[in-house]
Amino acid sequence: MQLQIPLMNYDIDYTMVICTHNPDERLLKRCLHAVYNLDTDGITTEVILVDNNSVVPMESLSMVREYIKKIPSVKTIMVPVQGVNHARIAAIAEARGKYIIYFDYDSEPESSYLQELKKLNAKYPEVAAIGPGDVTIDFIDGVGKSQESYARNAFQERHEEALKFSSIREWQSCYPLGTGLCIYKFLLKEYVILAKQGKFNMPDGKGKDLSCREDTQMVLLCISKGYFAGVSPDLQIKHIIPETRANDKYLQRLAYGTAVCYETSVLQVFPEHRNKLVHSVISNSKFSRRTLKKFVKARLNPDPHKIFELAQFIGLNAGIYLALHKPLPPLVKRIVKYLKLN
Repeated sequence: MQLQIPLMNYDIDYTMVICTHNPDERLLKRCLHAVYNLDTDGITTEVILVDNNSVVPMESLSMVREYIKKIPSVKTIMVPVQGVNHARIAAIAEARGKYIIYFDYDSEPESSYLQELKKLNAKYPEVAAIGPGDVTIDFIDGVGKSQESYARNAFQERHEEALKFSSIREWQSCYPLGTGLCIYKFLLKEYVILAKQGKFNMPDGKGKDLSCREDTQMVLLCISKGYFAGVSPDLQIKHIIPETRANDKYLQRLAYGTAVCYETSVLQVFPEHRNKLVHSVISNSKFSRRTLKKFVKARLNPDPHKIFELAQFIGLNAGIYLALHKPLPPLVKRIVKYLKLN
C-alpha cells in the first residue's frame, strides 16, 4: 500500500516535548543540558517544557530559567490537570513541528539524536513512530545486585544491532516505547481528537500512575492508519533512574501498572481485539487460585523476581478483566491492595 503523507507547511522540523511533575532537579538538569547540546545543524527545532501541576513550579527553578535562556525557541506551559496524557495533549496543541519528540525529563539523548532521526525520517517516511534502539540505564544512586537485571529490563534498556520496524496490529518488541519517541504531528493531532472524545481512557483509572498506555496507544494508532513503527540503534539515549525508583516497591508497581493497561490500550485502538480477549480470559476461581499460589511462593522465596512476576501476572489478567468490564475476584483485589500495586 502506498502511504500518503499529508502535504502541509510546518514552521519547524521537530518539536521536543519534556513533561514534568515534581521533578528531581538532578535529572531535569541533565536532560536540559543534553537537549542544549543536541546537534541542530540544518534542523529547525523548538522545545516545549510542560509543568504538570508541580508543587514547586518548574519555571521558578533557577536551573530551569538558566536553560530557558540558553536553549533556542523554548516555551513553557502549565497544565494544572494532573496526568501525563493531559500534559502531552496540551503540548501537541502548542507544537509547530512536523514531528513531535517526547523526551522524559529523566533522560539524556545523545548529541547526534536529531541528526540521526532526520536521516531515518527521510529514508523511511512510512515509519510514523520511531524511537531509540540503544537505551542505556544509569542508576544514578546505585541499585541492588538482586534487582539490577530485572530493573534494567523494566526500565527498557535495549541495545539493538539494526533498524527494526513492523506494522502488526498488536504490540511487537520492535515498537518504540517511552522516552525519545518521535511521531508525525498530524497523527498526534488525530490522537488528541480521539482522546478528547473519550476513546482512549482507562476504566476506573486503573494503571494510570505507572503505565505507558499513552505511548502504546499513540504507536498503535499509527499502525491502525497503515504506517509502521520501529526502533533504530542510531538513536541513542540514556535513561536516568534515581533510588526512589530503583527499589522493590516501585518495580512491583511498575510491573503491575504496565501490564494492567495493555489490553485496554489495544482494544481501544483495535475493537476487533475483543474476540481474542473473550477467548483468553480465565475464570474467577482459576484467577484466584493461581494468584494465591504465586503470592504464597513469592512470600516464601527471598528472590525479588518472584514478587515482580506475581505483580505482572496479576496485571496481565486483571487487564483482560478490566478491558472486558469484568469485576476482579475479591481475593485478587485484596492481594492487589495488600501489595499496594495501584
